[in-house]
This record gives sequence, C-alpha cells and structure tokens, in this order.
Amino acid sequence: MQKLKEVIEGLDYDELIKVKRELKNPSKFKKMISEQIKKNEKEHEKICAVCQANIIPESVYNYTLIFGPDDFKKKASFCGLDCLEYFILKMKDMKAKPKEDNVSNAGFL
Repeated sequence: MQKLKEVIEGLDYDELIKVKRELKNPSKFKKMISEQIKKNEKEHEKICAVCQANIIPESVYNYTLIFGPDDFKKKASFCGLDCLEYFILKMKDMKAKPKEDNVSNAGFL
C-alpha cells in the first residue's frame, strides 16, 4: 500500500480528480487492474525460468507449470522439456534438503 500512497502523492490535481471519478465506477477500476495483472503475467511467459532464453510463443515445445497454494499460485514457463525436467529436479532437491539437514544435524544437538 505504500507504493500506492507514493503514486497518489505524485499525481497532480487534475489527475487526482480523474482518479477520484474513476473510483466511483469500481468495476471499471477492477477491470483496469485485472488487465494490468494479465499483462504482467504474460511478460513472465516470454523467458524460460531455467536458462533465461526467449520463449517463442508459436513453438509447440513450450511448457508452463503452475504451482503453489490456491491463494498464492506461481507460474514458470520453459523453452523445452529439458528445462522443465531440470526445474522439477531442483524443486525435489530443495524439498528433500531440509529433511536431510534435519536428520544430519540431529546428532549434533
């Protein structure tokens, strides 16, 4: 919310009046925010999460993985199956490491 406050403070009087007018129609404001969210989500789809290569939208070899809890979904796009497999292996390693660390550190407590 601090960023929103900074944006509002940066607006001149005429812009503030326009924003106030827009807020009287909340569905229009919600639509504008939803469109910006979709635009931001599409930006993430342009670059592979593993190798940072540009993803060609027309390619049939692109993959997108959506994961995480319902209230905080994450999305990762990949340029090929090898990058997707690498990502999944690293996720498995990350999930397994804390368990291994707890077991190996248990003897030192």
